[in-house]
Amino acid sequence: MISRGDNAGLGDVTLLMLGPLQVDVGGQRLAGISRKNQALLSYLATRSDTLITRDTLCGLLWPDSADEQARASLRQALSGLRRALGTAGEALVSDGAAISLTTGRLQSDLAAFAQSSEDVSISGLQAAAELYRGDFLEGFPQVSPEFDRWLDAERGALRSKFSAVLLRLSDAYEAERRIEDMIGVGQKLIALDPLQEHVHRRLMSAYRIQGRHDAALRQFDTLRQILSDQLGVDPEKPTLDLVRDIRAERQKGGPLAPPPVAPEPAVPVTEGPVAPLRPSIGILKFRGFPQGSDAGLMGEGISEDLTIDLSREASLLVISRQSSFQIDEDTMSPHDIGAQLGVKFYVSGSVRVFGQKLRVTAHLVNCATGHEVWAERYDRDLDDYFTIQSEISRTVSATVADRVAADLLEQSGTQRVETLESYQIVLRGINEVHRFRAEAYDAAVALFEEAERRTPGYGRALGWLALTRLYIIWNIKVSADLSDIVPIAERAVELDPSAPKGHCALGMCNLIYRHFDRAEFNFQSAMQANPNDDLVLTEYGRFLMYVERPEEGLQKIREAMRINPFHPVWFWSIQGRLLHTLERYEEAIRAFEKVQNPPFYVHAYLAGCYAVMGDEARMQQAKQRLFQAHPQFDFAQFKSIFPYKNPGTADRLFKSLELAGL
Repeated sequence: MISRGDNAGLGDVTLLMLGPLQVDVGGQRLAGISRKNQALLSYLATRSDTLITRDTLCGLLWPDSADEQARASLRQALSGLRRALGTAGEALVSDGAAISLTTGRLQSDLAAFAQSSEDVSISGLQAAAELYRGDFLEGFPQVSPEFDRWLDAERGALRSKFSAVLLRLSDAYEAERRIEDMIGVGQKLIALDPLQEHVHRRLMSAYRIQGRHDAALRQFDTLRQILSDQLGVDPEKPTLDLVRDIRAERQKGGPLAPPPVAPEPAVPVTEGPVAPLRPSIGILKFRGFPQGSDAGLMGEGISEDLTIDLSREASLLVISRQSSFQIDEDTMSPHDIGAQLGVKFYVSGSVRVFGQKLRVTAHLVNCATGHEVWAERYDRDLDDYFTIQSEISRTVSATVADRVAADLLEQSGTQRVETLESYQIVLRGINEVHRFRAEAYDAAVALFEEAERRTPGYGRALGWLALTRLYIIWNIKVSADLSDIVPIAERAVELDPSAPKGHCALGMCNLIYRHFDRAEFNFQSAMQANPNDDLVLTEYGRFLMYVERPEEGLQKIREAMRINPFHPVWFWSIQGRLLHTLERYEEAIRAFEKVQNPPFYVHAYLAGCYAVMGDEARMQQAKQRLFQAHPQFDFAQFKSIFPYKNPGTADRLFKSLELAGL
């Protein structure tokens, strides 16, 4: 394990990046490195053994400089780093157009943390927790807008991963009745994020098991004060119920008998490698044309970014670049590529440069069938390559995750649900949710519940279950009673804080309850868990509409549609709502009319828009379709479910509907 106090013998260069940056060379602390040089070294270290194009590094660290000036600054920075690293400076490898930091001369706490966090044992989780001494590059000064955005994203992803490690460690301690250790982990979680109410409840329950009722009640007082000061809300019902029980036990004065610990389920013994439950994918190196040009390095940059972006998608198992980049697609069949990498899918592509134009193609291939699941071409100007690389990587990553899910659903469509793994059941449920119909929501609920029964504690299934039940209550039943949904969403977040759907469901619940600050926190947590989740972006856009930020909301929904061109059709409904709120009625009508087989409320919105536009015939047609779809439509009840922060904004919406005679 890497220790901050004893780094000798661990390699020529030791980087400690979890907490304030520390660079040791040969066991001696290195000082006097400039801010840009530290940023360059840190970025290369997170992508060690990978060639990063000079254009990428220039765009990251010197975005405002002219090309020649930026390249000169990069050369100067590399020269300064090599001098500072001494004999270990050869770890910085350059092939002319690209730079790499080799792991043969480097050790970092970041790499050790990544390895330990995958360990399921208590000792492994403890090692990971000890390595995380603070946020990634804690206290690092501002460098450039591009670098700062990258740093924020990496910092958030690592913080989320650390939280997941601590929660797993807490569960392990609880299973072994190590209550004092469980309390210590809970206190670390609270220090990481004081607004985690479910963690406060864990601590209160742990104190309760020890018979320390006063400590449990003090923890509750701390929570109540934090929620009041930062969010202006009261504790949730499960917390209040727990406090009531603790106060009753303290009054009786009797010790609490610890509940029995359920025995661990038997683990079946298997021979040979076990296929991953998640869909697995490899990202091959994008080929460059003409050969020998910078296009090859640009292709590697896109492949590298795509690998990182897809690795943040909790539903996919992404093979490391060191393995995927060794594959030669020209000499191997899809089946052989799948067998070599141990994956079900792979992404390949090419980069062509002609003049000042850049063309990138990407293909997603099913290894078992050999068929192309998805393909796309991107034509861009070459002038702003760094932005192009980020845009294409983000778009492809969101689309690939969606197409993988769709392809698995097509393959499993003829099988009985009872024979599928839990993940496949969840995929079928997601497919039903995106059908945007009442009967489909009911089918999805049954599937998510089945997945959770097959794999108890399956946080992803619970997150989707909470979302789907919420859609039924809010969209179909037109109600705001979410008492049965909030505990499911909280449990989903508790089980898997790195999965965004539970956070998103909590955000929507708090929005409906008009706890706007808490909802904002939930949505930010969801986007931190996966900034490329198109559904989360869409729901956050809806939230922004309700809190008087509809222009921002419109940007979010359009961003979701851009990064996932195969987005569910109901995204158009949210865009229409945003435009309706902005009183851009013609645009709203165009968005609503793109919703295929629309539910009743889309017809209501269309009627309101047509009424404002003075189109009597289409208004009457929309009204007729509304009452055909929902004969018992009640306008008073319908009005009650819109949680606009500003009543005046809600009134403008209602007046358009009233003008339609609803």
